[in-house]
Amino acid sequence: MRAIDIGNGRLAAGPRGIVLAAAGAALLCAALGGPAAAQDNPPPLSGRAKAADANGNGVIDRDEAGGPLAANFDEMDCNKSNSLDGNEIRAFFTGAGCASLAAAPAADKPPPPPLSGRAKAADANGNGVIDRDEAGGPLAANFDEMDCDKSGSLDGNEIRAFFTGAGCASIAAAAKPATPAASPPTGQRSPPRGGGRPPSTVTLDDVIAEPLAKTTPVIGRLVARQSGVVASQVRGAVVEMRVDVGDRVERGQVIAVLADGRMKTARDRFAASVARFRGLVAAAEAEYRKKQGELKRLGRLSKSAAFSRARYEDLQRDVQARRGALDDRRGQLQEARAQLRQAEIDLADTDIKAPFPGVVTEKHIDIGTYLNVGARVVSVLNDTDLEVEAEVPSDRLGELSTGALVALTLDDGSRHRATVRAVVPTENVRTRTRPVRFTPNFGKTRMRLAADQSVTVLIPIGSGRQVATVHKDAVVRGGADAFVFVVKDNLARRVKVRLGDGMGSRFVVFDGVKPGQKVVIRGNETLGRGGPVRIRGGAGS
Repeated sequence: MRAIDIGNGRLAAGPRGIVLAAAGAALLCAALGGPAAAQDNPPPLSGRAKAADANGNGVIDRDEAGGPLAANFDEMDCNKSNSLDGNEIRAFFTGAGCASLAAAPAADKPPPPPLSGRAKAADANGNGVIDRDEAGGPLAANFDEMDCDKSGSLDGNEIRAFFTGAGCASIAAAAKPATPAASPPTGQRSPPRGGGRPPSTVTLDDVIAEPLAKTTPVIGRLVARQSGVVASQVRGAVVEMRVDVGDRVERGQVIAVLADGRMKTARDRFAASVARFRGLVAAAEAEYRKKQGELKRLGRLSKSAAFSRARYEDLQRDVQARRGALDDRRGQLQEARAQLRQAEIDLADTDIKAPFPGVVTEKHIDIGTYLNVGARVVSVLNDTDLEVEAEVPSDRLGELSTGALVALTLDDGSRHRATVRAVVPTENVRTRTRPVRFTPNFGKTRMRLAADQSVTVLIPIGSGRQVATVHKDAVVRGGADAFVFVVKDNLARRVKVRLGDGMGSRFVVFDGVKPGQKVVIRGNETLGRGGPVRIRGGAGS
């Protein structure tokens, strides 16, 4: 700390600003036109902020700030005292900003909503709220979700809203003024929230148009598109078994291993045959070229007295014979090579592999079993590629063209969507139904799916009108009203909506939004009445 001489007094400059150390302090304050920088009783810090107050002076000095406090120190320091008190920290993280402190000084702020009798017992410092270091049990486990205003503490309203299931939206709705300010015209950006609060990170989903139609339930089942028996392609004794019933296998994974000694011997024998016939071909080619040379030399003497017609004809026949012998050797070499390739394939097939991913549902052999070609090894079912098959009455097929969208329900009550892949053109003469295959879109399910599991398919009856739908996670409740946050130009705007029935994981919306708009499905619980957002996975909306 350094001292500065001013007139008859001395000033000490320190991390809490300028503190007068002489009798001229009052005169200096009047000259500066403001109160003394130091606060006798600064607003209390939250439990988490107290941990950073190393010198115990009740505020966060600049050299004590870290993380978001250090990064935003100048903006948060509303009174420019080079320190942060509890009100300044809360004003920044709640988005209220410095303007709220000027409008309502800390001394005039109303006390926090009262705690219940049980919660009061946990309020060790008696400040009327549960700080993070005072929370325990369910309060500690759900602290961030319950802390609606992100103040680092829980008041009575926040605790009651969580345990009654009303959530943070009910607190925001209760705090709404009786005569709300007029909303900006549609399509215009709302004014930014005070205090420079960082944009909330959100995930968006589209408002889409879907047909709204009456439906009739039809019982179907899940069927695997890939299932069957893995068989041996060579003969041999099983020396290793690498899977058991219930094991998951990937495509190409080794299931069992056969004895390969005989296969290796056959491969080596055919490899030797290939080498031998390669040499015989080379010798036959040399003989053929030799006879061709003799025939050409004798042909050049055809106009000479030394030319012998009989000798020339004998050489012609000899060249033809050598050509035939060469072709025969080449054929033998080709046959030996084919036998070698077959031996190599047989050797590779001693490792019996899974032809597709799935789960082993049955094991037919064990170590020591001798397998012939085609013998069953294991049965595998691909449970990751399932379809729905349902026998649909023939008079209900009118709306089930390829690609048509339907809803379906699993045994756990969860609803999902599926599209029609194919209507099989075979009819059961007794039930007057035809099999229809649907491609489901399950996403995340609460239960494990299995082949032959029961599924209820909701078959549409008659053409339905198009309606707008939103994902159920986009809807935020506020008392008896429902809201969604529509995002445009990275700004979220709260919109009241009138909901219809649920359609799988979506709600029908009759008023408030239109197809093509984007709504928040993750992060909407902290948006309050809206504000700037940062879109997870991209910056556009």
